Amino acid sequence: MAGIGAEIIGLPVSQILVTGNTKTQEKWVLEWADIHPGDIITLAKLNRARQELLDTDLFRAVNLQAERYENGELALHIIIDERRYWLLLPRLSRNVDGDVKFGMRLRVYNMQGADRTLDVLAQQEQQNDGDNSDELNLKYKMPLYNSPYDLAWTIKQQVGNNEVEGFTNVETVSQGTMAISRDIDIENLSYPLTVTGGVSFLEHDLKEPYPDSIVAREAGTFNQLILGLSFDDLHSERYRRFGSYYSIAFGRGFDWLGSDYSSNIFEFETIHMIRLNRYDNFNFRVVLQATRDSPFDYPSFSIGGGSSIRGLESVDDRGNARLFGNFEYIFAYRRKPGLQHSLFVDVGNVYDELHDLDLGDMHYTIGTGLRWKIEAFVNTDLFLDYGYDLEANEGKLYGGTSLPF
Repeated sequence: MAGIGAEIIGLPVSQILVTGNTKTQEKWVLEWADIHPGDIITLAKLNRARQELLDTDLFRAVNLQAERYENGELALHIIIDERRYWLLLPRLSRNVDGDVKFGMRLRVYNMQGADRTLDVLAQQEQQNDGDNSDELNLKYKMPLYNSPYDLAWTIKQQVGNNEVEGFTNVETVSQGTMAISRDIDIENLSYPLTVTGGVSFLEHDLKEPYPDSIVAREAGTFNQLILGLSFDDLHSERYRRFGSYYSIAFGRGFDWLGSDYSSNIFEFETIHMIRLNRYDNFNFRVVLQATRDSPFDYPSFSIGGGSSIRGLESVDDRGNARLFGNFEYIFAYRRKPGLQHSLFVDVGNVYDELHDLDLGDMHYTIGTGLRWKIEAFVNTDLFLDYGYDLEANEGKLYGGTSLPF
């Protein structure tokens, strides 16, 4: 059996064989590779098949080899090296202010050998101001590639003891979401557009109503329909990702869904991961979000923290519009490319309304961090970041098991 040589380019493939799949069902490997008996072999088709399999993040390596039989027929061998498919990790984070999060996260990938994913998170947060909360998240994703649809269910509950201006209350947030996605091929686009439709049910309960003099979330329900459009041209290599991603989403609450609010929510995000050389990347993300008639009569967004602007405290200022960007240079160590160093700049702010957005009114932070790609596991990157607030002259430390973006 030989590799892919120039002599087989332009010939039809007679048979496709899959090896190395101890867990993954063969039919899904063939579905993702999108090569069928009778197809004409081209380098573009082979490269795309290999990349599509790597993009599932289920395999450490994918190799394609060809074999010519005596009768002239051509067999294509897809040889995969599978990753481990479950991961149980403790979650622990603490910043310099004494805010602590701890818990456990279970991720199970490739259930039934068909790339179904179960993600369970249980954690507790204790803040230095006395507030604390318990949180349970459960997410199940079931791709149905024959359709081609993806279905995802998410259930979340968070119970917190929160103090606002001296008044302590027990707040319970319960949320359930179901979303269906479908890929649509568009001429002249390298990858399909994904259209997503879904419904979300969210309930906010208070043990006691807050006094009218206190600005805080009100009790109520916010049930909304969600419509999204995305273009995902991000791809995986052994130790990094590359490509571009765009998404736009719109949600609206409707009283016929039982919602107490008819709020509109708009979100836009773009991510670009640019390969500078064999090892290094320049990555950046820009996020714009806005609400009109915000649910629970409380501004929807704050700024700061590990998921938006690292090094900036999640400030008390809130608004109905938020704009922020993350810009990173990622340097991989040559002898151990799974270990990487990050230099980053974060910038952004919140505003009362979208029309108040002011690019001259921004917070800026700088920082550095370490990333470790755990090659044996699926979608797992350990990271440790230190962000420094240039205005407050203080820094904060962040860590976790999934990258900020």
